[in-house]
Amino acid sequence: MRVRHLLALLVLFSLNPASLASETAPHPPHDTVRPTLNQYMAEPAILVFSKTRSYRHDKGIAGADRYFAELADDLNMGFFTTSNAAIFNDEQLARFDLVIFNNMSGDALSKEQQEAFETWFAQGNALVALHSAGDASHSSWKWFDREVIGPEFIGHPADPQFQSAKLVSLAEQHPIMRGLPSHWIQTDEWYSFEDMEYLAGSVPLIGLDEASYSPENLVYGDREDLRMGDKPADHPIAWARCMGDARAVYSAAGHSYQPYDTPNYRRFLNNAASWVLNKNRDRIGCAPSR
Repeated sequence: MRVRHLLALLVLFSLNPASLASETAPHPPHDTVRPTLNQYMAEPAILVFSKTRSYRHDKGIAGADRYFAELADDLNMGFFTTSNAAIFNDEQLARFDLVIFNNMSGDALSKEQQEAFETWFAQGNALVALHSAGDASHSSWKWFDREVIGPEFIGHPADPQFQSAKLVSLAEQHPIMRGLPSHWIQTDEWYSFEDMEYLAGSVPLIGLDEASYSPENLVYGDREDLRMGDKPADHPIAWARCMGDARAVYSAAGHSYQPYDTPNYRRFLNNAASWVLNKNRDRIGCAPSR
């Protein structure tokens, strides 16, 4: 390891001693006691779920919680936020039309909870997954990892970790991209992916212009070069899927709270929620059938 890399790691861990502990601490058991839902919660409703059994993005989780609470008010929907995975049961999920995987990470749901979610989703419901909900910590849940998210996370820049980059609309006529400019600048921790063939069946929505930031990792691991291609279409960071009557959107943005305060990203999420909740179930915005 180069001296510069070692020094960077020492600085990282000195600023966050929990970084070392989080790698070795045993995971708590899966949740088994259901949370209590208010019998007067308005329906339809939004469930914002932020269980983490890997890295926890506290600031991003807080930013998304606040944003979706405001959105629920705007849409006259009920709202519930929790990190208790025991809510993934047939009875309680039936009270929600939209689930947000808010920076969920790791093996967050038990096998039975995963099956309950898959059943609920297949009934024509809606999902928006954010940032670490699409990282590499979900490989044990094959259906979600490969069929819902698809491509596999390979890393993000670490020196510097947060960078301003040019985001480019890849589908300007898609309902989710309406009202957004053809490109804009946003600061975040930018993910890179591989196995892009698993994007088949989805509609890429936003791509990164790799010339606008430094897509490399000079601090940890053995993957320094995170480039995916010369064109923004080669490096998608948000996409939409129609899966039967169900709809899902994934966005790799949202590591911290700042993106949830920016007008363009708020419009994107607002449009995404409206699209996945569209109950007339037309095929507008879906990828062509294969």
